[in-house]
Amino acid sequence: MSKKIIVAGILALVVIGGIVYGVFLFSQKDFFGWRLNFGVDKIETNDYTGIGPDINFKYPKIFEIDSDQDKKYGKSYVVGLKLRTDNRTGCDVRTGGPELDLSKDAQTIADGIVGPIREKAKDFNLLEKSKVKIGGQDAFKVSFSFLDPIGARVRLDQIFVKNDGGNLIIICGTGEYQYGFFRKDFQLFYSSINFKNKLTNQN
Repeated sequence: MSKKIIVAGILALVVIGGIVYGVFLFSQKDFFGWRLNFGVDKIETNDYTGIGPDINFKYPKIFEIDSDQDKKYGKSYVVGLKLRTDNRTGCDVRTGGPELDLSKDAQTIADGIVGPIREKAKDFNLLEKSKVKIGGQDAFKVSFSFLDPIGARVRLDQIFVKNDGGNLIIICGTGEYQYGFFRKDFQLFYSSINFKNKLTNQN
């Protein structure tokens, strides 16, 4: 084996090592809404308690509460979360929404929800549909993507739940290319929601 080949091999290893280390450092940070998670560290959270409607939940510390103090989101807005580094990634809780018959099959329920959206949204794709539990209440979740006005693909989750006779819509969204990085943050938020005076513990 020639000396040139040995030297080239060593340089290649150095370059690869540098790339791996750079990716590792990048994974520990939150850059402009991107967060790569190679570890299994527990997500650090804050607690939120709201009144009227009563709703409590945990949310990752990379997000902040948006209580809409300027009243620009409409009367149905209850509370929201936004990523500290990019407010296009986050969640809303709103009152209202359709009356759903959860005795029907998931496809029929989903068609009723996304039908009007599919007609207006460009390149609409229904990705998930399922009956779920939110705060101990029966609920229904759809996930879909579409192209926004500038051609970027957006992914949204919508969860419809009834509590104390009223309907709530829980919406979380981000760019589709980012969704995988925030999926577990959104799931932590969903699974911690409680309509009583206590929060669901997260292990």
